[in-house]
Amino acid sequence: MKKLIIYFSILSCLFASCKKIIEVDTNNAETQIVIEGKITDKLADQQILITKTVGYSDQNIFPKVSGATVIVTDDKGSKYTFIEKAAGVYVQAMRGIPGNTYSLNVNVNGKIYTASSKMPNNVKLDSIGVTTNSFFGNERKIAAAYLVDPVNETNFYHFNLYVNDLFSKRIYVSNDRLTNGNKLRTQLYYSENDDDDKGLKTGDKISIEMECIDSNIFDYWYALSQQSGRGPNQGTTPANPTSNISNNALGYFSAHTFQKLNVTVP
Repeated sequence: MKKLIIYFSILSCLFASCKKIIEVDTNNAETQIVIEGKITDKLADQQILITKTVGYSDQNIFPKVSGATVIVTDDKGSKYTFIEKAAGVYVQAMRGIPGNTYSLNVNVNGKIYTASSKMPNNVKLDSIGVTTNSFFGNERKIAAAYLVDPVNETNFYHFNLYVNDLFSKRIYVSNDRLTNGNKLRTQLYYSENDDDDKGLKTGDKISIEMECIDSNIFDYWYALSQQSGRGPNQGTTPANPTSNISNNALGYFSAHTFQKLNVTVP
């Protein structure tokens, strides 16, 4: 028995000393153009942002792309040339019209990127408020948006939440596949970081923006929502969401309606 114990002790040491070094390949991918474009139904400086991706080992400071030619047209024959206001920031004062399809054409050093987006009809954001839910005996305050979904069309919604003027990094997106024609209460869960769900506090000032978006942009935001802002050990493996911009560009081009309401948490 004593010899058997010594044998197992030696064997355990041998297994403990066997280590395999695994090297993770983090070679930098080829730089890609990133375009973030929005056309809203408000008369304002509409904005197209153009940057480049950076390598895995580089700092998250994305180079701005200057000198691009940025043109937006609609299916009614209007043409808008965007002017570079700052490095990588292209603007043009205009108002989008629901029902119109807007097309983007970006020329960066002779390489052309295109995209199109149809601005949906506006659905009124009736009001916003705060609901109280109970989780395992603890009450939690949650921001909520209220609206009536139209019965005769398919609708897609994207929301932005600000708490005390700070933008919530969570992604809020929904459609009416199961709620067509209903009165909707969309709850926007908030936490100060992705690892907690403490919710809102009395006296917090909240703002909710609602965008009526097209189906392609819904797919883009929905893919991102499955990857981020869902707490620890949740979501899917990170990957670039499908962009509606051509030529292997990242980002999106969205023509959407825009509304914003404010409230203080009671």
